[in-house]
Amino acid sequence: VLLMLLPTRTLAQCGVERWPVKTGTDPDAGLVNLTSMNPTTIANLTGITAPASLPDNNRVQPTETTVWVINATLTKYVLAFDSDYHMVLTDSAGRTMIAEIPAPGCVGPGSPFAAGIAHARAQFDAMFTATPTFQTANVPVQITGVGFFDHLEGQEGLAPNGIELHPIIDILFNPNFSISAAPTVLTIARGGAGTATITSTLSGNFNSSIALSAAGLPVGATASFTPASIAAPGAGSSSLTISVGPSTPVGTYNLVVNGTGGGQTHSATINLTVNSGGGTTQQLLGNPGFENGSASPAPWTATAGVIDNSTFEAPHTGSWKAWLNGYGSVHTDSILQQTSIPSTVTQATLSFWLHIDTAETTTTTAYDTLKLQLRNSSGAVLTTLATYSNLNAGAGY
Repeated sequence: VLLMLLPTRTLAQCGVERWPVKTGTDPDAGLVNLTSMNPTTIANLTGITAPASLPDNNRVQPTETTVWVINATLTKYVLAFDSDYHMVLTDSAGRTMIAEIPAPGCVGPGSPFAAGIAHARAQFDAMFTATPTFQTANVPVQITGVGFFDHLEGQEGLAPNGIELHPIIDILFNPNFSISAAPTVLTIARGGAGTATITSTLSGNFNSSIALSAAGLPVGATASFTPASIAAPGAGSSSLTISVGPSTPVGTYNLVVNGTGGGQTHSATINLTVNSGGGTTQQLLGNPGFENGSASPAPWTATAGVIDNSTFEAPHTGSWKAWLNGYGSVHTDSILQQTSIPSTVTQATLSFWLHIDTAETTTTTAYDTLKLQLRNSSGAVLTTLATYSNLNAGAGY
C-alpha cells in the first residue's frame, strides 16, 4: 500500500503578512487610542495615498493608529485561509474596501485589540455563518476598526490603495434611524415665526450624531434648529423655528427636514402655509400636547417626572400630560418653554387644559399654588398671568 501525503492549506493557519500589525502585537499598538472613534467614509479612506512600502512590524501613522467608524453595505463575506472573516464593504457609489475580523485564537497575548476582536467575532457569528466560499449578504453595517494597509494581491473588494479596517473591533448590523416632525402642518403669517419639534428614533443599534437641515423654504424664510444636530447615539429631538419675512410670497410649501448621520439621510415633511396675516392665528409652542414623551420633551424643559403618561390621572387628550407635584410633601415642579412672539402680532393668547386634584378639605387656605409666569430670555419674571391653588380643585379639566 502506498500512502502519499500531500501538503494542503488549512483554515487553522495564522500569521500572514504584517500579522503583528493586524492583530495588535506590534510595538506601535499602544499608539492606537481605542477610546477615540473617528467617523469617516469609504470614499475618504480610499482617497488616502498608499505608502511606498509597508513595514512588517510597525504602523503607518496616522492611518494605522486611528480607530475609524464607517457605515456601508456588507455585500460579501468569506472565511479566509488564515481564519479571518473577510468582508467586502460597498458604499452607495460602488466604492469597495475590505474589513476583517481575525480569529481570537490567532491573536497573540497582550494585544489591546483582543477583547474587541472577540466581541466583533461574536456579533458576526450571531448574524451569519462564514464558510470558505464567498456568500452574499447585502445588509447595512456600521464597522468600527483600526486602519490597515494591506499588500495589493488582488483580493476581491480590495481598495485601490490597499486600505482596510483590520481588525474590526465592533460591528453593528442594520443600524438605522428615522425622523418625524410635530406638527406636520404650520401656518405662519408674513413677518411671523412658527416652531415644530423634530424627533429622531433609532433602530439596529444605530450610533451616530444626526445633523439637521431644511430644504424647500420660500424666498425670505429661514429655518434654525436648536440644537443644530442630535448628539450620538442619535436619539433625541430638536426645536425647529421657521421665520417668515414680511415679503415672503403667500402660498403653501413643502418644507423637507433632513437628518444626516451614519452615512444615511432620512427626512420628514412639514406642510408650510404662508399667509398675509390679518386675524389669522398660529401655534407658537412646540410639542404643545407633550406627545413626544418624557425621553424627548424638547422644546419643553421640565422637572424630572413632570412629563408623564400614567393612567392614574388621564390626560385631556392623547397619551401624555404635564403632572406637577402631588407628592404629599413640600416639593416644587416646573415646566417651561422659550418661544418668540412676532413683532407683527397684535394679540397673543395662551390656552390650556387644567385639572387640579387635592386631598385638602379647606375652603379658605391655599396650601399649594401653581403660577403661570411670563419670563424674559434671562429667566426673570416679567408678569404672573394666573395663579391657581388647591382651592381651584375640580372633578375634571
